[in-house]
Order: sequence, then structure tokens, then C-alpha cells
Amino acid sequence: MRSHQSPEQAHSTPPASPVRNSRGPRTLAELQGTAGNAAVSQLITVSRMMTEDEFKQSTAASGRRGRSEITKVDNALKAFYALPDARQGARLLALKDLVKACSDYAAHKAEGGARVGGTQQLGRQAEAAQQQLDPEAVFRDLLTELDGMMSEGKNPDLDIRLPAGEAQKAAQAVPADQFHAMMGGFVQKLGALREDPALPEETRAVIGELMAVVPLVTVMQYPRGGMPGMKLNPATGDGAAFTFNVDTQTRGGTSFLLGHIAHELTHVAAHQAFGGSPVMELVQSGATNAEVAALAAERKQALGDLKATLAGNPEFDDFQQGMLEEKLVYGAQPHKLERYADSFEKAGKITTAQKERLVGWGKAAGDASGTLVEYDTVLNQMLIYLHMWQTSQDNPFYVRLRAAAQAAYNRRSHARRRTDQPTTDQSSDQSSDQSS
Repeated sequence: MRSHQSPEQAHSTPPASPVRNSRGPRTLAELQGTAGNAAVSQLITVSRMMTEDEFKQSTAASGRRGRSEITKVDNALKAFYALPDARQGARLLALKDLVKACSDYAAHKAEGGARVGGTQQLGRQAEAAQQQLDPEAVFRDLLTELDGMMSEGKNPDLDIRLPAGEAQKAAQAVPADQFHAMMGGFVQKLGALREDPALPEETRAVIGELMAVVPLVTVMQYPRGGMPGMKLNPATGDGAAFTFNVDTQTRGGTSFLLGHIAHELTHVAAHQAFGGSPVMELVQSGATNAEVAALAAERKQALGDLKATLAGNPEFDDFQQGMLEEKLVYGAQPHKLERYADSFEKAGKITTAQKERLVGWGKAAGDASGTLVEYDTVLNQMLIYLHMWQTSQDNPFYVRLRAAAQAAYNRRSHARRRTDQPTTDQSSDQSSDQSS
């Protein structure tokens, strides 16, 4: 998962639906009374799907039903109708299960049979019903589904229903203005973590820093045709402005999404602090190669210490362990700054002189070039993960992470005082390729 893009690419409370208390379709009067006229046509379409009794009538045949494969379809239909309308994401997953059950039954009865026609009709109705669900409500509910799995220590990557992938598809269907507003709400949710008395002070300071640059992010959109990440817009004369291509794949639910937001806002905060190029390097403008080499070595050592502390840490389950390991590796990949510099220069986003400076820094960093563009971002991302996972604050990994993040925060703060927030280099449209 990457979210800081190459320059060739662009660098993410559902309305409550009435709860269903009984099985089967409701009348038009009931729909109007509970959902409002604007939602009636949507709910009516879904309600036209056969009820359990209607399906059994349409698939009546000789022989005991309980011994037939049709019971798998019966059970899938029952599971769908047991869900309240408000659980749009769960209903989507149940409808997909129902479509599969219908398809499996028809395949099982390839030679035909009295129940095949009714089953195929139900499958078509279930497919149509999926299209009538509200995409934002689906996205939000699937986050809830993923949050529940995380709280139970389950691995969302192993769920054959692919809830994270379905959330991503749903987000893609949300209209642009609505998507921007929806993600603005999640940005505010990140900011609201500061009100939690259990939040470590290091994380509170970081979130405050990130919220200060939120006004610079003028567009939040689904990353169509490119990878997720933060994009510095062309100069407009009004100072720096950024477009955020939001990663809505959300493997770990809300913790993943808020961590991604923190990651990307860190790029903005660091870019403002260090006064760098459109590549958004995490190096003070004007640093020497020797200074960069020492900085990269320090960051590489910090990530190595974190990795050693993480190994075998009993408080993290396998999924959490994997998420953290990904960030530690991503924060120090070799040759990363050089690759960015080359691609940005070829795309006309930075000058040849800028490229040569960045390549020189990357070479000076040795095999820790990635620390020059991703170190601060992954630290802040993991801070959000651990707080939302309710990790014990005396966990050795958490203790070490907070210390590293505080040191990085202090470096950015010092850089801001030195540069006094200079005008940033915005000579061209660009994007960068960061992890979600």
C-alpha cells in the first residue's frame, strides 16, 4: 500500500435508515412515514426482492426441502433480512453472499430443476438490490464492521468477504463534493482525539501540529487513475495548497483511515517546516550531504530499535504486528529519494539542480534513503494506530515510538523557527508516493 505518488499520477454519520424489525417488505405508507419521500424509491427497489416465504413458494418442489442444497440459499436470504436497514455495509456483504448462494445452486443443478428458475430470479434481484444501497452509508458501515473485527483480534485480510475492498469500491461511488465533506469529518475525528484524556502528550502535540495545516488541504478526493497520497498544487499566489487523494481501502478500519490521514498531513506539516521541494523531502533546505548522512543514520537506527522491540511483542496480534512491520520497513527503503528525484525531474516538476541535490542526499543516506521522505510520516501514523488500538502506554514498543516521534516533532518545530515558514516551492503541479 503506497500513498505518496509518482508525478505521473495524482500523488480519502451515514444518514440513519430505519431499523427493520420484521422480515418481508413494508408498505408504501410505512416507507413514507419512516424514510421520507426522497428515499422511498430506493427502499422500494430493495423491498421488491422476494421475501423468505415468497422464495419458498417460488421454489416449491417435491421432495424434502431440508435435504436440498436450496437450504443454503434459504439461509443466505434469512441472514439478509435479519439485518437492519441502517447496516448498509453489512447488507451489501449479505447480498453478495446471497448472489453467490444462488449462483452455486444453479451450477449445482446444471441439468435444471423445478427450483432453478426461482433461484436465478432471486439472484438477479439481489444483484439489483446492491446497486440501491447508499455508497457513503456502505463505506461507513464497513468501517464499523472492520473495527469490530479488529477489536476481536481477527485478521481482516483473511475475511473472504473482502470488506476492505468493498469499502474502497463504495467510496469510489460517493460524489466528489460528498466525498470531500465525508473525509473532512474524518479529519475532524482525528483532531478530536486530542480531547481524550488518555492520549499521550507526544501524540497530542503531533495532532495539534497536523490540524494547523488542514486549511492548506483544499481538496480531498478519491484517487482516480493514480495512487493515494498528498499532492502539492501549482502556485496560485496565495501560498501552498494541497490535494489529498485519500486511501479508502481501510484494511484496519477507522484506525487505518485516521492513521493514513495523519501520515499524509505529516507530509504537509514537514513540507511547511523544512521548506523543501515538491518531493516533500524531510530535510532542512540547505543541508549538507554530511548532515544528511548523519540524519539518515540516526533515523535508520531508530527504526531498527523499534523493529527489535516489536519482535515477539505479546500485546499485538498477527494483523497488528504486520501493520507495524510494514511501516517500519516503508520508512527506510533504499534509493527512494533518488527515484522520486528522477521521476519528478523527468516530469518537469523540479529543476535539474533540485534533482542533483536530492540525488546527492539520497546517495549520502546509503540504504536509508527512504528515511528522508517517510520517516516522520510513519512514526505519526503508528502513534495513531497504537492509541486507537488502546495499546498499553508502558508497552516497550510504544515507549520507544513516542520518544522517536517526539524527537522528530522537535526537529520539525526547530526547522519552522529557523525558516519562519518561508514561501514554499510550488513551481509546478506534482505528487508524491507515500504509504497509506
